[in-house]
Amino acid sequence: MDLECHVEAYPPPAIVWIKDDVQLSNNQHYSISLFSTADEFVDTTIRIITIEKRQYGKYICKAANKLGSDEAEVDLFESIIPVCPPACGQARYDGGAAAQITTSMALVVITVLLVFMHRNFISKH
Repeated sequence: MDLECHVEAYPPPAIVWIKDDVQLSNNQHYSISLFSTADEFVDTTIRIITIEKRQYGKYICKAANKLGSDEAEVDLFESIIPVCPPACGQARYDGGAAAQITTSMALVVITVLLVFMHRNFISKH
């Protein structure tokens, strides 16, 4: 299962993935990648390599720079009967696992699984 986070921010942010209040890193269960697509755009993906009961739950994509921080979350849960797009709406189902996007952010656009956009302007500060 891949969870994607697309961030728009200036200056460039530090981006982390968090689950159960623990910052995640590359290991046998997770593979995290970051791609700078333009000066103000960064894409990050966390690939959940092993889908086990303990991998289900809330994942948080958090971006922060010197002007502030913001985050978005997605809930990964087990689906007994997989449902395939386009009938999925805001959830994506894949091989018995599903992800539901939830967020308190004002500006969120959902594409594949999770899209997270954040803009800080120097003129604000």
